[in-house]
Amino acid sequence: MTRQFTQNGLTVPYIAAWSSEKTVSPLVERREAKGGPCLAYRDESPYDRDMWGALWIRQAIGRGKGRANFAAVHALRQRQAMIRLLCQVCGTDILAQSPERQLFVLKDTGQPVTEGETTTAPPLCLPCALVSVRDCPHLRTGHVAAWVGRPQVWGVAGVVYDPTTLRPVSPPANRPTAEIAYDDPAIRWTLAARHVNVLHDVTPVQLSDLVAEAGQPAPGRTADHP
Repeated sequence: MTRQFTQNGLTVPYIAAWSSEKTVSPLVERREAKGGPCLAYRDESPYDRDMWGALWIRQAIGRGKGRANFAAVHALRQRQAMIRLLCQVCGTDILAQSPERQLFVLKDTGQPVTEGETTTAPPLCLPCALVSVRDCPHLRTGHVAAWVGRPQVWGVAGVVYDPTTLRPVSPPANRPTAEIAYDDPAIRWTLAARHVNVLHDVTPVQLSDLVAEAGQPAPGRTADHP
């Protein structure tokens, strides 16, 4: 079972980054590879790429060490939660609890969760969904939820580099990163920071209705771990 941490009375999400988990910026280069040239680290190791060949940022691993940064996401744990469908808060296997459909809760942008929508948010178990909409600053102001029958691997969110200059390309307006599909040629020049799934078989729901159906009590605050 994944150990749960709390800080200032708040549950620290499994995917949250801690102060000890610093990112590093290795030198990048243009490299000839299978399928053509691509962005690469000069000192690249097999652990720097995912199974689809995308290059990922490097980030130390030290969950529970230092202070939790609720606004920051740890790249590897986010990717694991997206691919293996782990609860983003407690880290449990959502498929073991609900193999037919998984619960996704996203920031409210004025419309429900839609068929074919892409997201960097991993699924949630119902108890943790209630904690998230209570404590997460991105969700407290408004959220939408849906059962998803087929969350599928789609691509990454990250920084795209110019193939000629190897300089970062500005992301789309009002977005910190660009979302690039694995079948997009630009993936070869992208430094990934988040995994992206596409949501299919989407059924929008209200968390309040799920709570009523399950008889789920409202979450309470817990004391910090020593």
